[in-house]
Amino acid sequence: MAGEKILVVDDEEMIRDLCYHILSTEGYQVTTAPNGKAAFEELNRNMTDLLITDIKMPGMDGLELFEQVKGLNRDIVTIFITGHGTLDTAIESLMSGVDGFVLKPFTQEELLSTVERSMNRSRLQKENIRLKALIPLFEISKLLVTEIDLAHLFKIITEVLVQEFSVERVSLMLLDEKSDNLVIRASHGLPMETALKTRRKTGEGISGLVLKNRKPLIISRGRHADQEVMEALNLDNMPISSMSVPLIGRDKMFGVLNVSKFADPPFTTSDLQVLLILSSQVVTAMENASLYENLRENYFRTVQALVAAVEAKDPYTRWHSTNVAKYSVAIGRDMGMSPTQLEEIHISSILHDVGKIGISERIISKPDRLSREEFDIMKDHPAHGIRILEPIGFAPAIIDAIYQHHERYDGTGYPRGLAGEQITLAARVLNVSDTMDAMLSERPYRGMISSEEVVAELEREAGKQFDPKVSEAARRLIEKGLLKLGKHTFHQYSSGSGKEEKHVTP
Repeated sequence: MAGEKILVVDDEEMIRDLCYHILSTEGYQVTTAPNGKAAFEELNRNMTDLLITDIKMPGMDGLELFEQVKGLNRDIVTIFITGHGTLDTAIESLMSGVDGFVLKPFTQEELLSTVERSMNRSRLQKENIRLKALIPLFEISKLLVTEIDLAHLFKIITEVLVQEFSVERVSLMLLDEKSDNLVIRASHGLPMETALKTRRKTGEGISGLVLKNRKPLIISRGRHADQEVMEALNLDNMPISSMSVPLIGRDKMFGVLNVSKFADPPFTTSDLQVLLILSSQVVTAMENASLYENLRENYFRTVQALVAAVEAKDPYTRWHSTNVAKYSVAIGRDMGMSPTQLEEIHISSILHDVGKIGISERIISKPDRLSREEFDIMKDHPAHGIRILEPIGFAPAIIDAIYQHHERYDGTGYPRGLAGEQITLAARVLNVSDTMDAMLSERPYRGMISSEEVVAELEREAGKQFDPKVSEAARRLIEKGLLKLGKHTFHQYSSGSGKEEKHVTP
Protein backbone atom coordinates (compact mmCIF):
# COMPACT_ATOMS: atom_id res chain seq x y z
CA MET A 1 0.00 0.00 0.00
CA ALA A 2 1.78 3.12 -1.22
CA GLY A 3 1.22 6.64 0.06
CA GLU A 4 3.49 6.49 3.12
CA LYS A 5 6.04 9.23 3.71
CA ILE A 6 9.63 8.10 3.13
CA LEU A 7 12.86 9.97 3.93
CA VAL A 8 15.95 8.82 1.97
CA VAL A 9 19.32 9.75 3.49
CA ASP A 10 22.58 9.22 1.58
CA ASP A 11 25.66 11.35 0.94
CA GLU A 12 25.68 10.15 -2.70
CA GLU A 13 23.33 12.26 -4.80
CA MET A 14 22.98 9.47 -7.38
CA ILE A 15 21.64 7.03 -4.75
CA ARG A 16 19.22 9.65 -3.43
CA ASP A 17 17.92 10.41 -6.92
CA LEU A 18 17.58 6.71 -7.78
CA CYS A 19 15.59 5.95 -4.62
CA TYR A 20 13.45 9.03 -5.17
CA HIS A 21 12.58 7.98 -8.73
CA ILE A 22 11.82 4.32 -7.86
CA LEU A 23 9.73 5.04 -4.78
CA SER A 24 7.82 8.11 -6.03
CA THR A 25 6.83 6.18 -9.14
CA GLU A 26 5.13 3.64 -6.83
CA GLY A 27 3.11 6.42 -5.15
CA TYR A 28 5.23 6.99 -2.03
CA GLN A 29 5.77 10.57 -0.76
CA VAL A 30 9.57 10.85 -0.87
CA THR A 31 11.89 13.42 0.71
CA THR A 32 15.69 13.26 0.57
CA ALA A 33 18.51 14.46 2.81
CA PRO A 34 22.31 14.50 2.10
CA ASN A 35 23.46 13.65 5.64
CA GLY A 36 22.37 12.59 9.12
CA LYS A 37 22.12 16.10 10.54
CA ALA A 38 19.86 17.33 7.73
CA ALA A 39 17.76 14.16 8.05
CA PHE A 40 17.28 14.65 11.79
CA GLU A 41 16.19 18.26 11.25
CA GLU A 42 13.68 17.10 8.64
CA LEU A 43 12.32 14.44 11.04
CA ASN A 44 11.86 17.12 13.69
CA ARG A 45 9.85 19.20 11.25
CA ASN A 46 7.68 16.52 9.61
CA MET A 47 6.29 13.10 10.47
CA THR A 48 7.82 10.24 8.47
CA ASP A 49 6.70 6.62 8.16
CA LEU A 50 9.90 5.11 6.75
CA LEU A 51 13.56 6.10 7.01
CA ILE A 52 15.99 4.72 4.41
CA THR A 53 19.56 5.65 5.31
CA ASP A 54 23.10 4.80 4.33
CA ILE A 55 25.28 3.60 7.20
CA LYS A 56 28.63 5.19 6.29
CA MET A 57 28.23 8.99 5.96
CA PRO A 58 30.36 11.96 7.02
CA GLY A 59 29.39 13.55 10.34
CA MET A 60 26.36 11.80 11.84
CA ASP A 61 26.37 8.31 10.31
CA GLY A 62 23.36 6.05 9.81
CA LEU A 63 23.76 4.20 13.12
CA GLU A 64 23.83 7.42 15.14
CA LEU A 65 20.89 8.78 13.17
CA PHE A 66 18.97 5.57 13.89
CA GLU A 67 19.55 5.92 17.66
CA GLN A 68 18.52 9.58 17.61
CA VAL A 69 15.40 8.88 15.57
CA LYS A 70 14.21 6.08 17.86
CA GLY A 71 14.27 8.54 20.74
CA LEU A 72 12.16 10.92 18.69
CA ASN A 73 9.66 8.49 17.10
CA ARG A 74 9.64 4.79 18.00
CA ASP A 75 7.02 4.06 15.34
CA ILE A 76 9.26 4.93 12.41
CA VAL A 77 10.38 2.04 10.17
CA THR A 78 14.12 2.06 9.33
CA ILE A 79 15.97 0.41 6.44
CA PHE A 80 19.77 0.56 6.06
CA ILE A 81 21.50 0.84 2.69
CA THR A 82 24.86 -0.84 3.04
CA GLY A 83 27.86 -1.99 1.06
CA HIS A 84 29.85 -5.20 1.54
CA GLY A 85 32.21 -3.51 3.98
CA THR A 86 29.42 -2.70 6.41
CA LEU A 87 27.40 -5.91 6.04
CA ASP A 88 28.34 -7.20 9.50
CA THR A 89 27.30 -3.88 11.00
CA ALA A 90 23.99 -4.03 9.18
CA ILE A 91 23.30 -7.55 10.49
CA GLU A 92 24.03 -6.40 14.06
CA SER A 93 21.67 -3.48 13.48
CA LEU A 94 18.83 -5.88 12.75
CA MET A 95 19.23 -7.16 16.29
CA SER A 96 18.86 -3.58 17.56
CA GLY A 97 15.53 -2.97 15.87
CA VAL A 98 16.33 -1.99 12.29
CA ASP A 99 13.57 -3.31 10.07
CA GLY A 100 15.59 -4.25 6.98
CA PHE A 101 18.58 -3.50 4.78
CA VAL A 102 19.38 -3.20 1.09
CA LEU A 103 22.79 -4.26 -0.21
CA LYS A 104 24.53 -1.96 -2.70
CA PRO A 105 24.29 -2.16 -5.63
CA PHE A 106 20.56 -2.90 -5.62
CA THR A 107 17.86 -3.33 -8.23
CA GLN A 108 14.46 -1.63 -8.34
CA GLU A 109 12.78 -4.91 -7.33
CA GLU A 110 15.11 -5.39 -4.34
CA LEU A 111 14.45 -1.89 -3.02
CA LEU A 112 10.68 -2.10 -3.49
CA SER A 113 10.36 -5.58 -2.00
CA THR A 114 12.39 -4.56 1.10
CA VAL A 115 10.30 -1.43 1.58
CA GLU A 116 7.02 -3.28 1.13
CA ARG A 117 8.07 -6.14 3.42
CA SER A 118 9.23 -3.76 6.16
CA MET A 119 6.11 -1.61 5.94
CA ASN A 120 3.78 -4.63 6.02
CA ARG A 121 5.54 -5.99 9.10
CA SER A 122 5.30 -2.60 10.78
CA ARG A 123 1.58 -2.29 9.96
CA LEU A 124 0.92 -5.74 11.39
CA GLN A 125 2.82 -4.97 14.59
CA LYS A 126 0.99 -1.68 15.05
CA GLU A 127 -2.35 -3.32 14.40
CA ASN A 128 -1.61 -6.05 16.97
CA ILE A 129 -0.60 -3.45 19.53
CA ARG A 130 -3.72 -1.41 18.79
CA LEU A 131 -6.01 -4.44 19.05
CA LYS A 132 -4.43 -5.53 22.33
CA ALA A 133 -4.97 -2.04 23.70
CA LEU A 134 -8.55 -1.91 22.45
CA ILE A 135 -9.63 -5.12 24.19
CA PRO A 136 -9.34 -3.69 27.74
CA LEU A 137 -10.35 -0.30 26.37
CA PHE A 138 -13.69 -1.75 25.25
CA GLU A 139 -14.41 -2.92 28.80
CA ILE A 140 -13.30 0.44 30.16
CA SER A 141 -15.53 2.26 27.67
CA LYS A 142 -18.59 0.32 28.82
CA LEU A 143 -17.84 1.42 32.36
CA LEU A 144 -17.28 5.06 31.39
CA VAL A 145 -20.43 5.56 29.34
CA THR A 146 -22.64 4.18 32.13
CA GLU A 147 -21.08 6.33 34.87
CA ILE A 148 -23.20 9.36 35.80
CA ASP A 149 -21.32 10.60 38.86
CA LEU A 150 -18.77 13.05 37.45
CA ALA A 151 -16.46 12.88 40.48
CA HIS A 152 -16.34 9.08 40.21
CA LEU A 153 -16.00 9.31 36.43
CA PHE A 154 -12.91 11.52 36.77
CA LYS A 155 -11.44 9.07 39.29
CA ILE A 156 -11.99 6.16 36.87
CA ILE A 157 -10.32 8.09 34.04
CA THR A 158 -7.15 8.83 35.99
CA GLU A 159 -6.89 5.25 37.29
CA VAL A 160 -7.35 3.81 33.79
CA LEU A 161 -4.68 6.06 32.28
CA VAL A 162 -2.16 5.24 34.99
CA GLN A 163 -2.79 1.52 34.55
CA GLU A 164 -3.04 1.26 30.77
CA PHE A 165 -0.25 3.68 29.79
CA SER A 166 2.10 3.18 32.79
CA VAL A 167 2.28 6.95 33.25
CA GLU A 168 3.45 8.91 36.26
CA ARG A 169 1.35 12.02 35.70
CA VAL A 170 -2.23 12.63 34.57
CA SER A 171 -4.29 15.80 34.55
CA LEU A 172 -7.87 16.25 33.38
CA MET A 173 -8.39 19.94 32.70
CA LEU A 174 -11.90 21.25 32.12
CA LEU A 175 -12.91 24.62 30.75
CA ASP A 176 -14.41 26.80 33.46
CA GLU A 177 -17.24 28.68 31.77
CA LYS A 178 -17.10 31.66 34.13
CA SER A 179 -13.37 32.43 33.85
CA ASP A 180 -12.83 30.75 30.44
CA ASN A 181 -9.74 29.08 31.95
CA LEU A 182 -8.68 25.45 31.94
CA VAL A 183 -8.81 24.15 35.52
CA ILE A 184 -7.55 20.78 36.79
CA ARG A 185 -10.53 18.70 37.96
CA ALA A 186 -8.72 15.38 38.46
CA SER A 187 -5.05 14.46 38.57
CA HIS A 188 -2.45 11.86 39.46
CA GLY A 189 1.19 12.50 40.28
CA LEU A 190 0.82 16.27 40.65
CA PRO A 191 1.47 18.14 43.91
CA MET A 192 -1.82 19.16 45.52
CA GLU A 193 -0.92 22.84 45.39
CA THR A 194 -0.17 22.63 41.66
CA ALA A 195 -3.43 20.82 40.95
CA LEU A 196 -5.43 23.42 42.86
CA LYS A 197 -3.73 26.55 41.52
CA THR A 198 -2.99 25.74 37.87
CA ARG A 199 -4.96 27.83 35.37
CA ARG A 200 -4.47 28.02 31.60
CA LYS A 201 -6.07 30.41 29.17
CA THR A 202 -6.80 29.38 25.58
CA GLY A 203 -3.48 29.39 23.72
CA GLU A 204 -1.42 29.45 26.93
CA GLY A 205 0.97 26.56 27.56
CA ILE A 206 0.65 23.14 25.91
CA SER A 207 -2.89 22.54 27.22
CA GLY A 208 -3.99 25.97 26.06
CA LEU A 209 -2.55 25.32 22.57
CA VAL A 210 -4.34 21.97 22.32
CA LEU A 211 -7.57 23.71 23.34
CA LYS A 212 -7.00 26.52 20.83
CA ASN A 213 -6.00 24.33 17.86
CA ARG A 214 -8.29 21.38 18.75
CA LYS A 215 -5.48 19.01 17.76
CA PRO A 216 -3.67 16.36 19.85
CA LEU A 217 0.07 16.54 20.54
CA ILE A 218 2.89 14.12 21.33
CA ILE A 219 6.05 15.65 22.78
CA SER A 220 9.13 13.46 23.31
CA ARG A 221 12.35 14.50 25.05
CA GLY A 222 11.35 18.14 24.95
CA ARG A 223 11.16 18.27 21.15
CA HIS A 224 8.40 18.93 18.65
CA ALA A 225 8.36 19.97 15.00
CA ASP A 226 6.04 22.94 15.62
CA GLN A 227 7.89 26.04 16.83
CA GLU A 228 4.75 27.32 18.57
CA VAL A 229 4.70 24.15 20.66
CA MET A 230 8.40 24.51 21.51
CA GLU A 231 7.83 28.08 22.70
CA ALA A 232 4.97 26.94 24.92
CA LEU A 233 6.97 24.13 26.59
CA ASN A 234 7.77 24.38 30.26
CA LEU A 235 11.25 22.85 30.51
CA ASP A 236 11.12 22.49 34.32
CA ASN A 237 10.77 18.85 35.37
CA MET A 238 10.35 17.87 31.71
CA PRO A 239 8.98 14.33 31.22
CA ILE A 240 10.47 11.89 28.72
CA SER A 241 7.24 11.95 26.77
CA SER A 242 3.76 13.46 27.03
CA MET A 243 0.46 13.42 25.16
CA SER A 244 -2.30 16.04 25.24
CA VAL A 245 -5.67 15.57 23.55
CA PRO A 246 -8.65 17.93 23.32
CA LEU A 247 -12.00 16.83 24.76
CA ILE A 248 -14.47 17.97 22.11
CA GLY A 249 -18.21 17.43 22.53
CA ARG A 250 -21.06 17.75 20.08
CA ASP A 251 -21.46 21.48 20.61
CA LYS A 252 -18.76 22.53 23.08
CA MET A 253 -15.15 22.14 24.17
CA PHE A 254 -14.92 20.34 27.50
CA GLY A 255 -11.19 20.63 28.09
CA VAL A 256 -7.88 18.79 27.66
CA LEU A 257 -6.55 15.43 28.86
CA ASN A 258 -2.80 15.27 29.58
CA VAL A 259 -0.59 12.24 30.34
CA SER A 260 3.16 12.18 30.94
CA LYS A 261 5.84 9.58 31.61
CA PHE A 262 9.36 10.00 32.95
CA ALA A 263 10.87 6.73 31.71
CA ASP A 264 11.45 5.13 28.32
CA PRO A 265 9.95 4.17 25.96
CA PRO A 266 8.33 7.42 24.80
CA PHE A 267 4.75 7.50 23.57
CA THR A 268 4.04 6.42 19.99
CA THR A 269 1.35 7.40 17.50
CA SER A 270 -0.34 4.10 18.38
CA ASP A 271 -0.53 5.26 22.00
CA LEU A 272 -2.04 8.52 20.80
CA GLN A 273 -4.70 6.67 18.79
CA VAL A 274 -5.71 4.69 21.88
CA LEU A 275 -5.81 7.87 23.99
CA LEU A 276 -7.98 9.56 21.37
CA ILE A 277 -10.43 6.66 21.49
CA LEU A 278 -10.49 6.81 25.27
CA SER A 279 -10.95 10.59 25.25
CA SER A 280 -13.95 10.28 22.93
CA GLN A 281 -15.51 7.88 25.44
CA VAL A 282 -14.74 10.33 28.23
CA VAL A 283 -16.56 13.08 26.33
CA THR A 284 -19.54 10.81 25.73
CA ALA A 285 -19.63 9.92 29.41
CA MET A 286 -19.46 13.59 30.41
CA GLU A 287 -22.26 14.50 28.01
CA ASN A 288 -24.37 11.62 29.33
CA ALA A 289 -23.66 12.64 32.93
CA SER A 290 -24.54 16.26 32.18
CA LEU A 291 -27.77 15.29 30.44
CA TYR A 292 -28.66 12.92 33.26
CA GLU A 293 -27.87 15.58 35.85
CA ASN A 294 -30.16 18.06 34.08
CA LEU A 295 -32.96 15.50 33.92
CA ARG A 296 -32.43 14.56 37.55
CA GLU A 297 -32.39 18.20 38.62
CA ASN A 298 -35.69 18.81 36.83
CA TYR A 299 -37.20 15.70 38.39
CA PHE A 300 -35.85 16.71 41.79
CA ARG A 301 -37.44 20.15 41.49
CA THR A 302 -40.75 18.52 40.56
CA VAL A 303 -40.60 16.17 43.55
CA GLN A 304 -39.58 19.07 45.80
CA ALA A 305 -42.62 21.01 44.60
CA LEU A 306 -44.81 18.00 45.38
CA VAL A 307 -43.34 17.81 48.90
CA ALA A 308 -44.12 21.48 49.39
CA ALA A 309 -47.65 20.83 48.15
CA VAL A 310 -48.09 18.00 50.67
CA GLU A 311 -46.76 20.16 53.50
CA ALA A 312 -49.04 23.00 52.45
CA LYS A 313 -52.05 20.76 53.12
CA ASP A 314 -51.09 20.62 56.78
CA PRO A 315 -50.80 24.04 58.46
CA TYR A 316 -48.77 22.43 61.26
CA THR A 317 -45.98 21.06 59.09
CA ARG A 318 -45.32 23.88 56.64
CA TRP A 319 -41.55 24.35 56.14
CA HIS A 320 -40.98 21.04 57.92
CA SER A 321 -38.51 19.64 55.37
CA THR A 322 -36.61 22.95 55.25
CA ASN A 323 -36.20 22.92 59.03
CA VAL A 324 -35.19 19.25 59.06
CA ALA A 325 -32.54 19.93 56.40
CA LYS A 326 -31.16 22.82 58.46
CA TYR A 327 -30.91 20.69 61.60
CA SER A 328 -29.48 17.66 59.80
CA VAL A 329 -26.70 19.56 58.04
CA ALA A 330 -25.74 21.33 61.30
CA ILE A 331 -25.59 18.04 63.22
CA GLY A 332 -23.77 16.25 60.40
CA ARG A 333 -21.16 19.01 60.16
CA ASP A 334 -20.62 18.88 63.93
CA MET A 335 -20.09 15.11 63.67
CA GLY A 336 -17.43 15.52 60.99
CA MET A 337 -19.36 14.44 57.90
CA SER A 338 -17.64 15.05 54.56
CA PRO A 339 -19.00 17.64 52.07
CA THR A 340 -20.45 14.79 49.99
CA GLN A 341 -22.20 13.31 53.03
CA LEU A 342 -23.56 16.72 53.99
CA GLU A 343 -24.97 17.20 50.51
CA GLU A 344 -26.55 13.74 50.66
CA ILE A 345 -28.14 14.37 54.04
CA HIS A 346 -29.45 17.75 52.86
CA ILE A 347 -31.18 16.12 49.88
CA SER A 348 -32.47 13.29 52.11
CA SER A 349 -33.94 15.82 54.53
CA ILE A 350 -35.69 17.83 51.82
CA LEU A 351 -37.26 14.68 50.34
CA HIS A 352 -37.71 12.47 53.41
CA ASP A 353 -41.50 12.86 53.47
CA VAL A 354 -42.09 12.66 49.71
CA GLY A 355 -43.89 9.33 50.27
CA LYS A 356 -46.73 11.21 51.94
CA ILE A 357 -47.85 12.12 48.43
CA GLY A 358 -49.40 8.63 48.39
CA ILE A 359 -51.18 9.10 51.73
CA SER A 360 -54.77 10.34 51.95
CA GLU A 361 -55.10 14.09 52.51
CA ARG A 362 -57.61 13.30 55.27
CA ILE A 363 -54.86 11.56 57.25
CA ILE A 364 -52.11 14.05 56.33
CA SER A 365 -54.07 17.11 57.50
CA LYS A 366 -55.90 15.52 60.46
CA PRO A 367 -55.52 17.92 63.42
CA ASP A 368 -56.01 15.21 66.08
CA ARG A 369 -53.94 12.18 66.93
CA LEU A 370 -54.02 9.44 64.31
CA SER A 371 -55.90 6.22 65.03
CA ARG A 372 -53.97 2.94 64.98
CA GLU A 373 -55.31 2.15 61.50
CA GLU A 374 -54.40 5.62 60.23
CA PHE A 375 -50.93 5.36 61.75
CA ASP A 376 -50.39 1.99 60.03
CA ILE A 377 -51.22 3.67 56.72
CA MET A 378 -48.88 6.57 57.53
CA LYS A 379 -46.06 4.10 58.24
CA ASP A 380 -46.06 3.17 54.55
CA HIS A 381 -44.76 6.59 53.47
CA PRO A 382 -41.01 5.69 53.53
CA ALA A 383 -41.66 2.85 51.07
CA HIS A 384 -43.88 5.12 48.93
CA GLY A 385 -41.03 7.64 48.89
CA ILE A 386 -38.50 5.14 47.61
CA ARG A 387 -40.80 4.12 44.76
CA ILE A 388 -41.20 7.79 43.77
CA LEU A 389 -37.46 8.54 43.96
CA GLU A 390 -36.07 5.40 42.29
CA PRO A 391 -36.35 6.82 38.72
CA ILE A 392 -34.03 9.70 39.67
CA GLY A 393 -31.12 7.43 40.50
CA PHE A 394 -30.07 9.11 43.73
CA ALA A 395 -27.05 7.77 45.59
CA PRO A 396 -27.79 4.73 47.79
CA ALA A 397 -26.95 6.81 50.88
CA ILE A 398 -29.84 9.17 50.08
CA ILE A 399 -32.31 6.37 49.39
CA ASP A 400 -31.32 4.51 52.57
CA ALA A 401 -31.63 7.63 54.73
CA ILE A 402 -35.15 8.32 53.45
CA TYR A 403 -36.25 4.70 53.80
CA GLN A 404 -34.79 4.31 57.29
CA HIS A 405 -35.54 7.68 58.89
CA HIS A 406 -38.28 6.19 61.14
CA GLU A 407 -36.08 3.33 62.39
CA ARG A 408 -35.22 3.55 66.09
CA TYR A 409 -31.82 2.92 67.63
CA ASP A 410 -33.31 0.25 69.93
CA GLY A 411 -34.81 -1.67 66.97
CA THR A 412 -38.49 -0.85 67.62
CA GLY A 413 -38.96 1.48 64.64
CA TYR A 414 -40.24 0.91 61.12
CA PRO A 415 -40.36 -0.21 58.34
CA ARG A 416 -37.79 -3.01 59.03
CA GLY A 417 -37.07 -2.81 62.75
CA LEU A 418 -33.36 -2.14 62.24
CA ALA A 419 -31.22 -1.35 65.28
CA GLY A 420 -27.99 0.47 66.14
CA GLU A 421 -25.49 0.77 63.30
CA GLN A 422 -27.67 -1.35 61.03
CA ILE A 423 -29.29 2.04 60.45
CA THR A 424 -27.16 4.36 58.34
CA LEU A 425 -25.65 7.39 60.07
CA ALA A 426 -27.56 9.74 57.76
CA ALA A 427 -30.84 8.06 58.73
CA ARG A 428 -29.96 8.32 62.44
CA VAL A 429 -29.26 12.04 62.03
CA LEU A 430 -32.44 12.50 60.01
CA ASN A 431 -34.47 10.72 62.72
CA VAL A 432 -33.27 13.21 65.34
CA SER A 433 -33.85 16.24 63.10
CA ASP A 434 -37.30 15.03 62.01
CA THR A 435 -38.34 14.38 65.62
CA MET A 436 -37.07 17.75 66.83
CA ASP A 437 -39.10 19.64 64.25
CA ALA A 438 -42.16 17.47 64.96
CA MET A 439 -41.86 18.35 68.66
CA LEU A 440 -41.65 22.04 67.81
CA SER A 441 -44.75 21.79 65.62
CA GLU A 442 -47.74 23.11 67.56
CA ARG A 443 -50.76 20.78 67.54
CA PRO A 444 -54.32 21.24 68.80
CA TYR A 445 -53.91 18.28 71.16
CA ARG A 446 -50.75 19.75 72.74
CA GLY A 447 -49.13 23.13 73.01
CA MET A 448 -45.77 24.43 71.82
CA ILE A 449 -42.74 22.57 73.21
CA SER A 450 -39.81 24.70 74.38
CA SER A 451 -36.16 24.27 73.43
CA GLU A 452 -35.42 23.04 76.97
CA GLU A 453 -38.01 20.30 76.58
CA VAL A 454 -36.49 19.29 73.25
CA VAL A 455 -33.06 18.97 74.88
CA ALA A 456 -34.58 16.92 77.71
CA GLU A 457 -36.29 14.61 75.21
CA LEU A 458 -33.06 14.15 73.28
CA GLU A 459 -31.32 13.11 76.48
CA ARG A 460 -34.17 10.88 77.62
CA GLU A 461 -34.41 9.00 74.29
CA ALA A 462 -30.62 8.61 73.75
CA GLY A 463 -30.00 4.91 73.20
CA LYS A 464 -33.71 4.26 72.73
CA GLN A 465 -35.12 6.19 69.78
CA PHE A 466 -31.92 8.10 69.06
CA ASP A 467 -28.28 7.24 68.44
CA PRO A 468 -26.58 8.57 71.62
CA LYS A 469 -23.80 10.26 69.60
CA VAL A 470 -26.26 12.02 67.30
CA SER A 471 -28.42 13.01 70.27
CA GLU A 472 -25.37 14.39 72.07
CA ALA A 473 -24.31 16.43 69.01
CA ALA A 474 -27.80 17.94 68.68
CA ARG A 475 -27.95 18.80 72.41
CA ARG A 476 -24.50 20.38 72.28
CA LEU A 477 -25.42 22.59 69.32
CA ILE A 478 -28.67 23.71 70.93
CA GLU A 479 -27.11 24.46 74.31
CA LYS A 480 -24.28 26.44 72.71
CA GLY A 481 -26.78 28.42 70.65
CA LEU A 482 -25.31 27.12 67.39
CA LEU A 483 -28.57 25.52 66.30
CA LYS A 484 -31.60 27.81 66.32
CA LEU A 485 -34.75 25.82 66.85
CA GLY A 486 -38.03 26.95 65.43
CA LYS A 487 -40.39 26.56 62.54
CA HIS A 488 -41.48 28.86 59.78
CA THR A 489 -45.15 29.72 60.00
CA PHE A 490 -47.21 30.99 57.14
CA HIS A 491 -49.98 33.55 57.33
CA GLN A 492 -52.71 33.56 54.71
CA TYR A 493 -53.00 36.65 52.59
CA SER A 494 -54.40 39.36 54.81
CA SER A 495 -57.15 41.39 53.20
CA GLY A 496 -55.70 44.06 51.01
CA SER A 497 -52.02 43.22 51.72
CA GLY A 498 -51.48 40.65 49.00
CA LYS A 499 -48.20 39.56 50.64
CA GLU A 500 -46.98 36.46 52.38
CA GLU A 501 -45.35 36.85 55.77
CA LYS A 502 -42.93 34.42 57.36
CA HIS A 503 -41.58 34.39 60.87
CA VAL A 504 -39.74 32.00 63.11
CA THR A 505 -41.44 30.92 66.29
CA PRO A 506 -38.94 30.01 69.00
